[in-house]
Formats: sequence, structure tokens, C-alpha cells
Amino acid sequence: MKDKATGSSPGFRSKGSRPEGSRGSIYRGPFPSPLVSRGYLAPCIAALLFLFTSQGASSEVVDRIVAVVNDSIITLSELNASTAVAIKGLKGEAREGENIVETKCMVLDALIEKKLMKQAADVAGIEVSEQEVDNAIEDIKIQNNITEEELLNELERNGLTYKEYREQLREDIRQVKFVSREFHAKIAIEHEEMEDYYKRNIESFRGQDSFRLRLLFLARTDEKTMRARLDAVMDELEEGVDFKQVASEFSDGPAPTEGGDLGYVMAGELDSAVAGAARQLKPGEVSGPIFTRTGINVIQLIDKREGEVKPFEEVADQIRDLIFKEKMEARYGLWLEDTKKIAHIEVRL
Repeated sequence: MKDKATGSSPGFRSKGSRPEGSRGSIYRGPFPSPLVSRGYLAPCIAALLFLFTSQGASSEVVDRIVAVVNDSIITLSELNASTAVAIKGLKGEAREGENIVETKCMVLDALIEKKLMKQAADVAGIEVSEQEVDNAIEDIKIQNNITEEELLNELERNGLTYKEYREQLREDIRQVKFVSREFHAKIAIEHEEMEDYYKRNIESFRGQDSFRLRLLFLARTDEKTMRARLDAVMDELEEGVDFKQVASEFSDGPAPTEGGDLGYVMAGELDSAVAGAARQLKPGEVSGPIFTRTGINVIQLIDKREGEVKPFEEVADQIRDLIFKEKMEARYGLWLEDTKKIAHIEVRL
């Protein structure tokens, strides 16, 4: 659901909106960019730390202007609301002290960027029809599998009216249309460029390794029982008892009567800790105990097959998307840098 201050969607996944008449163009949000203008990150942190310590925990904060962006303003209430959304993603010590202050400065820079984007779309004369907003809302309902009533209820829970929500969506669509007009149409990708990218990054197009493993799994129980069972397993293995025999005797995992033979398994299908251990083994070798959330694993590697490099034709579309993303981010970054140079940006912290 859209957050009032930032237009973010904490409640629903949203691919955004599509231009009128085009069912395939989906808004995916602003381009990744360095959120923090390093020139004023340090002064921003210092100013906020001073502000917080001088006010004290119980002082009432009166709403005021914290930044001016050309003819637009950003208020303290906007900044606080947007920061509250960002802080939800932080954990533990990251939610305290200077980390929070730095987060607030990063959020402020993001709000400044959003203002610049809006102003640029205004100058470009970009408009959004009611049908485009309707299409965006339909996309959101489909993506999140919700009804109109559920959408309205979620809006109410977030303190947002339907009219305000539509206006936020309208602004999102305007920004993506501006980006599309200014950058998308100006990017050309040649076939030779794609082939060169493939050659330079060929290892990234290699398929997953697969392993043929024997697995001995001890399901999680009380600590004393698990420790006793693990000691018995490791004692037998150290004495040279065949892994298949030990697995058939102790394993709670699959195929114990076959010695825990899993056949060939792709690395991505294994627990990350098990896959990491398998990569370190040579055929015939046995791992030490691998502790996971569900229990203890001991594995024996029977065979390993390296993933094959996918042919260019199979990954051509993926390469085109990767190059396109790089070029878009580079163009957008230059535009933002140049725009900030000529804009009047005043931070009042």
C-alpha cells in the first residue's frame, strides 16, 4: 500500500502501472542510484545528532521545512514519515543512534531526488490519463490477489484516502513516462556488444553444479540425544565403517536403506550449508557434521558435475536486459548529477 510521504508500498507488491493502451509496459519504480549526496551526508548527520541531543527525548518537535528543492519544500513530518518506513527494514543495533540518523539523511536525499524527478516531469509536460491510473490499480489488485474492498480497507488502515492513492499512482506513472522518454528511447544495444559482454562474463552464464551425494541426517531432538547419536555416527565413520552402512543404521533422512543416496541434486536444491560443504569434498570424502535448522547432516560426495556454460543464443535476452539496465542507470545517474548541479537545493537541518 502506498505510504503517504514516499509513495512506497509497504502492504502490497506493485509492479506499478502501464501507459494507456499498453498492457505490457509495467512501472518498476525509479532507477537505483546513490541515495546519499556525499557532499552533505556528514553535515546532515552532524546536524541531526545535534538536533536530537539538544531537543531531548521529551521535547515536542514542531513541523518545519527541512529542505528546499527549487520551488518545492520537504517538511520534517514528511522526512519522519518516510524514515519510519525505512527503519522497518533495520534490525537490532541498526535501529539505534547514529545508524538511524544516517538512514534519515539517506531518506532525505531520496526525497530530494523524487522532487527533482517530479519537477522534470512537469517541465516535460507529461500527463497521465484516468485510464492509466485505473490500469495501475487493476495491476496492483491482480499482483496481490485482492478485491476492490480489500484494497480500500488497506488504504484506510494506512490512513490514505482513495483519491490520495490515485494521485500518488499518477505521479509514479508520470515519472516512469519521463524516464522512458528521456532515456529508454535513446539506448541502442548492438549484437556485437552483446557478444562481447557474453565473452567477458562467460562464467556468470554457467549452469549450476550438481552433486551425487549420500546423506546421513539426524533430525533435531533434545540436545543430549542428538549429541549421543552424533558421537555414535562419527565414531563408526572414524573407525572406517562404510558410510552406506552407517547411514542405513542412523539416518532419519531419505533413502536410508540405500545408504542415503540422493542421486544427482542441483546445488540450488540443497541447503546452502550442505551445498557449501559438498563443494569442498572430493569423490569418496565424507564431511564433518553440518548443523542446520532442522538437524545435523553428514554427507559423502560420490560424484560432481560442473554446470555447463549456456550458449549465447539461450542467454541473449538476459544479456540485452543486463546491458540495458547498466546503460539506463548510467544515463540516469548522469542526469541526476547534472540536475543537482543546476538546481537550488537547500538543506535546513
